Amino acid sequence: MPTYIPEFDEFIENGFSQESIILLAGNPGSGKSIFAAQFLYEGATRDSETGVYVSFSETRVSLLRNLLRFGWDYERLESEGLIKILDLSTTKEMGIQGNLNRILETIKDVDANRLVIDSITALTLPLEKPADVRFLIHLLYRFLKQVGCTTIMISDVPWGSQKIGSSVEEFIVDGLILMLTDFEDGDLKRTMRILKMRTTNHSKKTIVYEITDDGIQINEKRR
Repeated sequence: MPTYIPEFDEFIENGFSQESIILLAGNPGSGKSIFAAQFLYEGATRDSETGVYVSFSETRVSLLRNLLRFGWDYERLESEGLIKILDLSTTKEMGIQGNLNRILETIKDVDANRLVIDSITALTLPLEKPADVRFLIHLLYRFLKQVGCTTIMISDVPWGSQKIGSSVEEFIVDGLILMLTDFEDGDLKRTMRILKMRTTNHSKKTIVYEITDDGIQINEKRR
């Protein structure tokens, strides 16, 4: 399943494996949500593949406004039945099972091919015990394998930290992409590394990219 992010698919043998679960981990400002939204948008507009964007950290109104900056009219795609935004940013009372039920219902409603969960960090935030977080991760993995979508799960990595999520996700997902921000000669530099991609002979290089008016763009001159 191609992402259609310019120049990226060549690093993963033309796309993600069907029904795989990809963990997209990275620093604040690295463009994780942009990458994921671009994945849904391109699939809908190029191949008419339906998608669901589950947001635990941003309201629907805010998400629509931010995505429109890249020319991605999610509201139009929603009206056409190609995209559905599921805003769970303020539904704290539903609980884990309630949220999973809502996600499953929405996936069935649009017969989704692509799914984004933004973010697993926000989803697990109310859980205090590490054991509860690990249980939820395993539960979510089994749940996603049953629904049959190609899924991007977003995980936040604080600046200066080497830890990805609860240190469980990276072992059970099918793919892991790490997006990092740093400064080089006083300028902001964004890089990504494909640390894992099952069934794929993926690139082992550090990939330099930029966030442009059109979304994520690999920087050929600097990679």
